[in-house]
Amino acid sequence: MNNMLTEEQEKFIAKKIEEGQNDYVIIANLLHSREDLNGRSKESKEVRDYLVKHGFLNAKKDKPKAITNDLLSQSQYEFIDQNIKSGLTPKQVTELLFNEKFQGVQNLNIFITPEYRAVHKYIKDKYPEFLVDNESGVNERYAVPRSIKTVINKVNRWCGQDLNEEKLSLQHRKYMEKLLVYLASPRFVGNYDSYTSSTDKELFEAEFVRSIWDKPDLTTDEINLYINVCMDYINLRQIDIKKNKVNEMFNDTQDQKDLTIRLTEILKTISEEYNQCAQRLDKSIQKLNGERSKRVEQHHQKNASIINLVELFQDENERKMMIKIAEMQKQIVKDEANRLENMSSWKARILGISKEDAI
Repeated sequence: MNNMLTEEQEKFIAKKIEEGQNDYVIIANLLHSREDLNGRSKESKEVRDYLVKHGFLNAKKDKPKAITNDLLSQSQYEFIDQNIKSGLTPKQVTELLFNEKFQGVQNLNIFITPEYRAVHKYIKDKYPEFLVDNESGVNERYAVPRSIKTVINKVNRWCGQDLNEEKLSLQHRKYMEKLLVYLASPRFVGNYDSYTSSTDKELFEAEFVRSIWDKPDLTTDEINLYINVCMDYINLRQIDIKKNKVNEMFNDTQDQKDLTIRLTEILKTISEEYNQCAQRLDKSIQKLNGERSKRVEQHHQKNASIINLVELFQDENERKMMIKIAEMQKQIVKDEANRLENMSSWKARILGISKEDAI
């Protein structure tokens, strides 16, 4: 395909690459002020070819292999139907159905196996009300936003804004374009995908957007620190859930002394873990606010210095202008005096003035 990009378009693409944006579909939408372009669009392919040509993108990409085989037998479907309401999780069902196959396998991550995915899909489609929260988002990959409209919707939803794409100020457009870059961060995407709960996934993304949507000046280290902050929000939620479960067990076993002692120790450990996480969260937020506020203050001071220079320059120009006006007025008076002096002598006598008197 011949590259039909103009010189201005190539400069625009280069600028977006410099700003950290390397998704050719996002760049294509920004370049053409569109929202509907996808990877198959002509405009997107032109941008992709440009990125490949200049070494910003690898032309060869591994395509994910789709699982098309139905791994569950009729008897296995019936087993799920009969037992799902008893409180079994998709993970437990998979381990029961494929115990012999998985037996002896070292360091098995059952969540990524085709068998688990087949069981999870069946339960999610047919029995969504029995899908436990901590497995509700297994294998759900993050859909990286590729348009301004998408990130505007996220900001409006989670940050209490009422932004309109057609009425975006230059500042807010800059925010949204930078947010596209932040949400494509490999570490952010990797952490999002690692959570198995849909609630945790949404909370992680929501807190990240709430924290950084109006901060287009963040460094890579600060972005990573904000990701850590959001991870700690999830940790606090998970610890709290664990603590509530232990409390329920404690209330149900108050007449069993040995068990209550053990549960008390567990509660103490969980509480310490919660406090450590909360303290770490506070320190991270203080560090982020402190470092960025210093940078913003320095930026404001720099701008203030420039403004002062401009004002001084304007004052100097105004002073010179006033001097020039005064000189022009003096010249006008002098010219008028010369004209009077050149009049007939009898007119000068009538006026009773000389050139020096006029001036």
